[in-house]
Amino acid sequence: MNSPRPLLIDSLFWPLLLLTLVAIALFEYGPERQLNVLERERVVISALDDGVHQGGSKASLLPDEPAGIDCQLRADYRYPFCEIVFTLSEPGQGLDLSGFSRMTLAMSIDGPKPQEWRIYLRNYDPSYSRRDDPISHKVNEVLFRNHKDALRLEIPLTVFSPATWWVQDYRIPLLQQGADLSRIFAIEVASGAEMPMGHYRLKVEELVFYGPWFEAGLFYRSLLAFWLGYGLLVFLVQHLVLRDKLRRTRAAWRQAEQLNQTLSEQSRRSELEARYDPLTGALNRLGGQSLLNELGDMPLSVIYLDLDHFKLVNDNHGHAIGDEVLKHLVSEVLVCCDSLCRLIRWGGEEFILLCLHYEEARARTLAERIRIALAGYEHWPESLRITASLGVAERRGDALEQVLARADDALYRAKETGRNRVEVG
Repeated sequence: MNSPRPLLIDSLFWPLLLLTLVAIALFEYGPERQLNVLERERVVISALDDGVHQGGSKASLLPDEPAGIDCQLRADYRYPFCEIVFTLSEPGQGLDLSGFSRMTLAMSIDGPKPQEWRIYLRNYDPSYSRRDDPISHKVNEVLFRNHKDALRLEIPLTVFSPATWWVQDYRIPLLQQGADLSRIFAIEVASGAEMPMGHYRLKVEELVFYGPWFEAGLFYRSLLAFWLGYGLLVFLVQHLVLRDKLRRTRAAWRQAEQLNQTLSEQSRRSELEARYDPLTGALNRLGGQSLLNELGDMPLSVIYLDLDHFKLVNDNHGHAIGDEVLKHLVSEVLVCCDSLCRLIRWGGEEFILLCLHYEEARARTLAERIRIALAGYEHWPESLRITASLGVAERRGDALEQVLARADDALYRAKETGRNRVEVG
């Protein structure tokens, strides 16, 4: 079959190849994406010193330089420091800098030598960040020493790593100990621990992040997908005699794929409905039993939680209010937990919290934190005052049924001794 279409598609090969080479050249050697922190409209620049820890150092913004600080470093605190802070946004609305590859920092510094400076990229993550503790946000840092009055650094972002003291102080789980630049809300330039005491004037003249416009893997995968599509198109056009058969085959494949997706989605939904409580979103008893069967000999602690006088809530205010109370309860409990905790609605107003790799003391601390949070919660429906009693038990080589029984006994003691208590079994 003679047709102008194959000739047209064949003639597109060299222009498309040229465009591809130009695109690769621009990607590899063209201008990079830039984020100039000093030119951002919403950046807030401030000075910080160890006065927040009752230290004697004093830091203030230079009146004639918005990106500079005047620092009087004094040894009245164990770790005296001054720093300039560039706040990019609220913590929960940080910028994603993970797509950038490097940053440049240019500064002029007057003061004693040699100097030690730190750069902090502060990252927010709801799994460890707390609104009431500004130090809880991840501290990605680098450290450098300076002997000059002016310097310009080009720093690959891959050298940033979380501060060891921060990881230790906040007991960060292993899988969260890596650098994270996905929600950076503040950049800080701070004096280091080995700085000589004295007077410093620091001016940040350049603070820019650089990176590719597209992630390299995505760019080259897109080119590969394009050329695979082009090759497929050439093949299809050159084999028009097979068009009808190919269309029927593809239609049948799409129908089978759609049916498979429908069956998979139905199966997934059925599994979720079978394992999760539709009211609170916590695992139901069936889901909890399945989880318990999967844990094997894993070390853990169990927190048995039961609302105090919940029957009166249903009797006096109705089951709809009781359901709302349970929803608020689950929300507050999960706020107090980390990624190692699994919440199960065991029945009615009874809940079990499985704390994987928790020792007894840590589980008891968590239970007490939950008890205090529930007792002080101000948004219960109908302005109710809701409290809970909790029983804690650590697995010590015994069967899970025995651990649950000990936690249940501890819960019973908490009920018997006045409620709104934590007991250990």
